[in-house]
Amino acid sequence: MTRRVSCPTLIGRSAELERLDAALTQAQNGSSVLLFVSGDAGIGKSRLVTTFTEHARRRDALVFTGGCLDLAEGAAPYAPFVAALRPLAYELTAEELGHVLGEAPRELGALLPELCGRPPARRDGAERGRLYELALGLFQRMAALRPAVLVLEDLHWIDPASADLLALLGANLRRAGLLVIGTYRSDEVVRGHPLHGTVLELERSGRAERIELSGLSRDEVAAQVAGILGIRPAVRQVGALFARTEGNPFFVEELVAAGPTPNEVPASLREVLLTRVERLAPETRRVLRAVAAIGRVGDEELIAAVTGLPPESLDDALHEAVAHRLLVVTDDGYDVRHALLRDALHTELLPGERSRLHRAVATALEKYGPSAELARHWHAAGDADRALSGFVAAAAAAQASYAWAVALAHYERALRLWPEVPDAAARTGMPYAELLGRAAEVATAAGEVDRAARLAEEAMGEVDPVAEPTRAAGLWTLVGRIRWVTGDLAAACAAYDKAIALLPAEASARERARVRGLQGHALMIQCRFRESVASCREAVEAAAAVGARDIEGHARNTMGVSLAMLGEMTNGLAELAEALRSAKEREDAWEVGRAYVNYTEALLWAGDWAKAAELGMEGVGICRRLGYGRTTCMCAAGNTLAALIRLGRWSDADRLVDDVMDIEAPPWQRWGVTLAMAELQLRRGDSDGARRHLATLAEITGRTDDLDLASSYHACRARLAILEHDLTAARGHVRAGLDVIRGSEFIRIGPELCAAGIRAEAGLHGDAAPLLEESRAMLAAMPKMPEPEAYGLQAEAEATRTADPDPALWRSVTALWEELGETYRAAYCRTREAEAILAVRGPREDAVEALRAAWATADALGADALRPEIENLARRARLDLVPAAEEPAPVEEPVPGLTARETEVLALLSSGRTNRQIAETLFISERTVGVHVSRILHKLGVPNRGAAAHLFRASN
Repeated sequence: MTRRVSCPTLIGRSAELERLDAALTQAQNGSSVLLFVSGDAGIGKSRLVTTFTEHARRRDALVFTGGCLDLAEGAAPYAPFVAALRPLAYELTAEELGHVLGEAPRELGALLPELCGRPPARRDGAERGRLYELALGLFQRMAALRPAVLVLEDLHWIDPASADLLALLGANLRRAGLLVIGTYRSDEVVRGHPLHGTVLELERSGRAERIELSGLSRDEVAAQVAGILGIRPAVRQVGALFARTEGNPFFVEELVAAGPTPNEVPASLREVLLTRVERLAPETRRVLRAVAAIGRVGDEELIAAVTGLPPESLDDALHEAVAHRLLVVTDDGYDVRHALLRDALHTELLPGERSRLHRAVATALEKYGPSAELARHWHAAGDADRALSGFVAAAAAAQASYAWAVALAHYERALRLWPEVPDAAARTGMPYAELLGRAAEVATAAGEVDRAARLAEEAMGEVDPVAEPTRAAGLWTLVGRIRWVTGDLAAACAAYDKAIALLPAEASARERARVRGLQGHALMIQCRFRESVASCREAVEAAAAVGARDIEGHARNTMGVSLAMLGEMTNGLAELAEALRSAKEREDAWEVGRAYVNYTEALLWAGDWAKAAELGMEGVGICRRLGYGRTTCMCAAGNTLAALIRLGRWSDADRLVDDVMDIEAPPWQRWGVTLAMAELQLRRGDSDGARRHLATLAEITGRTDDLDLASSYHACRARLAILEHDLTAARGHVRAGLDVIRGSEFIRIGPELCAAGIRAEAGLHGDAAPLLEESRAMLAAMPKMPEPEAYGLQAEAEATRTADPDPALWRSVTALWEELGETYRAAYCRTREAEAILAVRGPREDAVEALRAAWATADALGADALRPEIENLARRARLDLVPAAEEPAPVEEPVPGLTARETEVLALLSSGRTNRQIAETLFISERTVGVHVSRILHKLGVPNRGAAAHLFRASN
């Protein structure tokens, strides 16, 4: 008969359980919570979490538990998530399961292999990001059914891919009703560990909390020992145990289970662990050593194969090991009770014994096919030949699951083993150069671009371009992709040129088309549109000849936007429409998203902002559902916001911003959204908000050769400087923006920059002639497109302000903007028209009409950047913005929350009166009016005068 070796109840930890219980309540209320439970080995992390999950199930929560595996060099990507999600099929109904898996279930194969099968192979650069976003949607939908608890144990063994996915969950799951609990050993998660940075960043940002477990108190140790022994322990025994274990519950259990010794407490815990093992039957010890070598849960068939024990002896050994609490029974088989015991058992193995055990495990696992685990065992057994093949196969499997860092680690282990295997090329089915190339590819995807470049360089040294031109061309194509990732687009194009030059005449048309398509894409991003079109046309012809519809679609997509930028709008839009149709037909999710981005960009250039907004809204939703929220969704959102802002649909823009703000996309993917948000804040007169958005773009602007980003940034900064009356700074940003685009094919923003620059020069009494000439030259050099034409005419009008004001010219500019639907720019030009009329002493009624129209537009939009300028001009010219017939009726009842006087002020404000006009009407000072207006905005909780006026009119 065996004694109990653990306490049947959880001792202490009441505060920690309360915190976990409170977190579950938060999840039930719809808020997601991420908690890390950390502490030393044996401190009771798993016991605490297990006790809590039992309670969570009683509260009707879904509970999913998975753990990381200590497979050392055989790390399995996404292991904790795969294990946790495995029970989904029987926890949910078929209808619920279909809803949770979403619209792209096959893409989740890396996390749900039993349910979804193997994910499709893709060549684009966003596969892992898409998997993570689809996983995010899965957890959101799962938690929407009912509160869910996701437990991830032993995160100190987490693989890099799982660490990245955990970071994404922590950063994005805020309103999903999901409680994520991760446990790890504090002393093993140090700088450089995959989890270290994730924990620090999530804690710093307030998106995660950490519960650090310390040892039990002396009284708690006494209670634990009493629970184990069934009697109150002696005071001396408790004191000795507490001193030796420092309250570590696992250590206490093991020392009590070891029984009395001459020294009362053994010299080391490992001796204690092994002392317990040595008391068992030989067959039981053999089973324990085998399970320790297996390194994870082993079923009876695997344990029998490794130990060689007959069924009856195996059963007896397993019974004894379980009875002594050295093995535990799991859903999948048997596992060593604690990692410390596994370490102790494995460390005590003799070298020959260790090698034989790992060889037996590997032999038994071979029937299941190649895996990282199998490779690890062959390596531990000293079989370099089989380990090499195993690591190559494991790398390929990790690569298919988008676990780039894991795949790179396996490829690098294979590279280290290569010299030890005489027939390495035959065993792996590839030459050394190809293995280097594969490692470089996954290093690129993992963001290890320096490492990728070194691997590619080494691979090129292994290839004779004369003897193997096709392989050499492939490596140059790889170098091009690496340079693309680093943002060195010129170097990427040069590498593609070398690849094309090396491709022999007999090279496949598909390969030639692929390289030409990649080259065309890089050229397009560099705004080398003519070269891009030429490269893409060759790619389309070659791809169409061999039926490579994926490559053809990619090239048409690129060619369409390049043609549009060159002014061949009809052909460009036709190519983009075909690219979108073809991508949808092929179910090529990445190209679908890319087509929406390029199509909306071309429509913006064409001035068809309504269609750009409509198509963009559709694209944003589709891209997000397909799992590309961090990439093409953000780019499409940027274009859509630009269209909505131009059209004056600012409330729609606000809603779109709210929809995408929870997406944690990198700055270079969300720059279009950030720039649009800055522009919207500028138009609303919020210079501080605009400056904050632009600050996030400043760093990437300085290290990119993306002409669109850099020039657009400087244009927006110039407008901010004008709003803040810093005309010298505005002049500097205009010059910087023009310097970016001069000599390139991307000059469409030139007239816009020149118009802003001439406006600044007018205020500075500077010389506008050079900018005006540059604007004219740019317009002459580019195709005739509506927005640049409008800005060009505006530049002409701006140049007349100080010398010879021309109201008719301003009316012409206004007409262009109104035709485009740009009401904000039209209102600005009407203001300038009124200013010009007054300057040349034209009819005052014409000036009044222009100002009233401008003020009505600014008021309707909430354009507080423009409204003060209109009001100041009206005040200086003594023009009334409100016709006498439209005097506001007296307000008999005060607005709730406002005084009678504040209500009077609000009524006059809502009719378009300036502060001075309100003061004159009410016979109070202008300063007093300003105080009243500030109080009104505060009491109503609105950001500006326009919003207050809308609220007043709506309530009356």
